[in-house]
Order: sequence, then structure tokens, then C-alpha cells
Amino acid sequence: MFKSLIVFIVLFVLEILYIKIAKAKNIKDTPNHRSAHIEPTIRGGGIIILFAVLIYPILYAPDVQFYYLLAGVVLVSVISFLDDLMTLSSKIRILIHLIAFTLIFYSLGLIQFNSITSICILGLIYIFSIGYLNIYNFMDGINGITFLNALVSYAALFYLNKYYIAFEDPNLLAILMIALVVFGFFNFRKKAICFAGDVGSISIGFSLIYFAIKFYLASNNPLILLIFSVYLLDGGWTIFERLLDKENIFEAHKKHLYQKLVNDLRLPHLKVSTIYFLFQLLINSVLILLLINKVYWPFGLSLVFIFLSILYFVIKKITNKKIKQSV
Repeated sequence: MFKSLIVFIVLFVLEILYIKIAKAKNIKDTPNHRSAHIEPTIRGGGIIILFAVLIYPILYAPDVQFYYLLAGVVLVSVISFLDDLMTLSSKIRILIHLIAFTLIFYSLGLIQFNSITSICILGLIYIFSIGYLNIYNFMDGINGITFLNALVSYAALFYLNKYYIAFEDPNLLAILMIALVVFGFFNFRKKAICFAGDVGSISIGFSLIYFAIKFYLASNNPLILLIFSVYLLDGGWTIFERLLDKENIFEAHKKHLYQKLVNDLRLPHLKVSTIYFLFQLLINSVLILLLINKVYWPFGLSLVFIFLSILYFVIKKITNKKIKQSV
């Protein structure tokens, strides 16, 4: 408890210092026609996740695997922070992401070339990881959404680690949750003091993929994919929709369901963020129940994703109908 209090105070001070520096250096997100906010707001507040990962080995004695995670988080955080300051080539960002994922995949024993099957599986893991990392970044568009999604995801992992199967040092998950609470204090507001920025969303998404893989390797149960479900559904189906419309999926847009709810229906940011949080909380609860009751994973996974997809399209259809009526 004492260490947790120290971590909270240190991270809180570091966040305040970053905000002061960002103000002085004018590191702000300036609104444009695709933005959901109307005033310039400090970006990069999610750098607190990097600070948390750097603090962890000072207080605890991590295993060797952690240092691969640390190296990966540093890589994606640095390139993302630079992208917050200036627009970098997507090729450079993807290259760094590939290197970072290779580090953690190697540490987890996933880099295997002993059969065609293992090579194909590794390729699919790379594709999913890079894809989800970008989806996580795209979903960070309104106050509080990334803070709440990450918090409920880390909390689920913390619970599973303690009561289902141990796969990670609980102190690392606890420090990350403390960092999120600190960030949330400045972000979960009607008028946010700071945004997570690419440095925040990318480092969070990267760590979630790492922990999910570690859980799978310990439990051999793919149901852990459900902790990605809300962002994966909104982000994934939106990408599919844009591909059908022959749009460049790497360009910013306003077609996510959460963007339509905020920009077109004028729902408050915090209300929409809370709705997304509650859905992910419900799904994480279902995940825990499925794991505890040893439900056959292909049945559980497909059933939940099919139900959620149907619900997503119904909500989006109703939303689009309301938008047309309001025009």
C-alpha cells in the first residue's frame, strides 16, 4: 500500500510537470474538421504509461521478459511522441512497431520457424497486433474513452491474474492502473486538461496485446480476445465499411460509431465514453464467467462476437437514421 501511494504521488507530480512543459512548448492538439473537441488541448498526457513502466523495475525485481516489454514500450512511446510533435511517415511508425512486437514475441517464445503452420500463426499474430494497435489509436478521439477502456481492461487482467491463473507480476498491472487513474484525473472531464496522444494510446494498446498473449500462453484459452471486443468491433467494422467505400483506411475520418454519437447526435463525450466502458465491463464480466465455467472457447468466442456485431449494426443503423432525421 505504501509503495502504491508513493507511485501515485510520483506519477501525479510527473504528469503535472509534463503538462507544464507541454504548455510552455505548445504541445497541443489543435482542432480541425475531423476533431471532436473545439479548443486546443495538450496532447501526450498518456506519456504517464511510459513513466509507470520505467518506475516499475526501480521498486520491484522483474524477470528478464519484462525488459523486452520495457524496450518495446520505449520504442513505441518514443516514435509515437515524435508523431505527436510532427507528422511522421506511416512506414517509419509501422517499422518501429514491428521491431517492438518482435522483441516481445521473441521474449514470449513466439518466434518459431520450425513448420509452415508456426510461420503462418506468427504472421497472423503480427497482422492482428499491428492492426489492433492502430485501431486502439484511432479509437482515442473523445475525452475519457481511452482512460476508461484501458482501466477496465487492466482491471480484468489483474483479476484473472489473481483469481484464475498467474501470468504476470500483479505489481506491474497495479502500477499501470495507478498511472491510468492519474491520467484520468486530467482527462475525464467535460473540458479535458490533456489528451493521451499517440504516445498514450499506442503504449496502452501495445501493453494490452503483450498481457493478452501472456495470458493465452499460460491458459491456452483464446477467450482473452474478448477484452479487445468493444474497440475491435467499432474499429474493425469501420475499417471494413471504409474498404467497401474504397477509402484510404490510413486517413483520419469521422465514421466510428462513437464519433457519430458525439459529432452528429451531439451526445456528451463523457456519456459516450461511459457507455463504451460499461459495454466492455459487461463483456469482461462475461469473459470471467466463461473462463470460470470452462465454456468451450470456440463456442463462447463466436457467440459473443456474433451477438456484439449484430448489436453494433443495430445501434449504428438507428444512429444513422437519427442523423438523417436531424439534417
